[in-house]
Amino acid sequence: MVKLLMSVALIICCFAFPLGAQQVRIQSVQSSENITYQYYYDLLQLILTQTADDYGSADIVVINTPLSQSRGFSMLKADLLDVFWAGTTVERERKFHAIKIPLVGGLLGARVPVIVRDRFAEFEAINTPRQLQQLVACQGAQWPDSDILEYNGYRVERVITFQLIYSMLKQQRCDYFPRGLNEAYAEVNTKGNESLMVYDKLILHYPLPMYFFVSNDHPRLAQRITQGLEALITTGQLHVFIEQHETTRDMFPLSKYNNSRIFDLANPLLPPQTPFQNQDLWIDLPHPTKNAAALVE
Repeated sequence: MVKLLMSVALIICCFAFPLGAQQVRIQSVQSSENITYQYYYDLLQLILTQTADDYGSADIVVINTPLSQSRGFSMLKADLLDVFWAGTTVERERKFHAIKIPLVGGLLGARVPVIVRDRFAEFEAINTPRQLQQLVACQGAQWPDSDILEYNGYRVERVITFQLIYSMLKQQRCDYFPRGLNEAYAEVNTKGNESLMVYDKLILHYPLPMYFFVSNDHPRLAQRITQGLEALITTGQLHVFIEQHETTRDMFPLSKYNNSRIFDLANPLLPPQTPFQNQDLWIDLPHPTKNAAALVE
């Protein structure tokens, strides 16, 4: 009888007091210049908070090991991370659960050159892709962008770690760093980057959505993030979040790119299921060729 009462008491205790919050493990910031890391952290936190009534509380846990994209996906597969954000590819969507809602409206694929200020006049004189193709872009060794640039005839210096890229640019070991509109301004405004500038009169444009990726072994977490993002899209909150977050707000208003020279690139890595048909997911640049799907060969 005593054992029975103890068992009943234990059951009542478990139902009366909720278990600890779910832990959601994510990557750490790659360097002090990787300012837009905070954007994805804050967005994920917003999603977890707004879905708490349906899924329970959740705490973000940062795994304090700087990760390359390859290593990050390996840790996701090994169940050492729960969520990883990155630009999508066919291979990544084949191996992992991609939540197909672009986290910055697709603007990751609008790349502006970050350059040394002293070279402003040189970039002012660039009017054709062929001219830019003579220069060398620093880019992440494992980023889809490197493959996309090379596929389109651009010269790329692949750099293993993010923190080295800005150092190499300042030393002029490369000519420019093509950075997403959502990334460039906040990073250049970081202390120590006073010699750099965002040259936004020139834009390399290709379709490359940034997604949250989740292991295929965690369908409930994927469902939770999907539900949260869909709610933010439906209410318009995601676009407001993009326009107002401290790391992305400086790329607005988009009208300032009306006179920018835009070079369109094809993305051979883009999955054919990319949801271009849902216009609510995308933020368009002022551009005469707005159909991103038409850029894929």
